[in-house]
Amino acid sequence: MDASGKRYLKEFGGAMAAYTAIVPVSMWMLRGHEHTALGYAIAFLPIIPSALALWAFMRMFRTLDELQRRIQFEAVAFSFLATCLITLTWAFQQNAGLPRFDVSWVAPLLILLWGLGLGIAKRRYE
Repeated sequence: MDASGKRYLKEFGGAMAAYTAIVPVSMWMLRGHEHTALGYAIAFLPIIPSALALWAFMRMFRTLDELQRRIQFEAVAFSFLATCLITLTWAFQQNAGLPRFDVSWVAPLLILLWGLGLGIAKRRYE
């Protein structure tokens, strides 16, 4: 693995470790502070390591060659469009009785579909 890959793993891994630690702590701290300014600040805490993970990915993305960038772009495009299709379908199906879709599942859905899109795009360029 090259130096930029190692830096990415260190930065991204650190951000995800911080996220993993902050989420349960912030949920615990939030008890009794719902709908208050302090509650909104506490609920924002997990966004900080998420933003650091995004920053780490963008730094890594800028080091990729043209083919790797194209593969990543196709994976992200697939993820975006598939997520749009799934959430739009679910929204219309709610009118028929499906339960409400919790928006907190959109980000994991995007990431899951990005992984699927990455596998598809990599196979395409083999």
